Amino acid sequence: MANVSIREAVKIYQVSRPTLTKALKTGKVSGVQDGKGQWQIDPAELARVYQTRTDSAKTSGQDEPDHFTNKNTHLTGEVDILKARLAEAEQRAAVAEALSEERGKHIEDLRRMLPAPQEAQRPGWRWPWKR
Repeated sequence: MANVSIREAVKIYQVSRPTLTKALKTGKVSGVQDGKGQWQIDPAELARVYQTRTDSAKTSGQDEPDHFTNKNTHLTGEVDILKARLAEAEQRAAVAEALSEERGKHIEDLRRMLPAPQEAQRPGWRWPWKR
């Protein structure tokens, strides 16, 4: 197999471009620079150090959104129902709050209408044996 460039190696093996460049400069992976300064690396050398990317990793990223949308489509109806229930509950809470405020004002009005309390006269202290 012919030598591969850094870009091709990144696509084939589980390694990032900066990591591969650093490995080439430190000698962890051997490679040859061509006249343009681009690295050419033997695939056997890359296989010695890095693992190849699996096809399932590439395709699973594409399949997951479809899988999730198919899996959760029946939940959208339930979400709509719950949103409607939430709106109804918020409306009931607002009505209850207004009713509570109205009743509080009514209680204050009734309290103002009441006559002021008079001081109650305390009966004199008597001993239990005196009548």
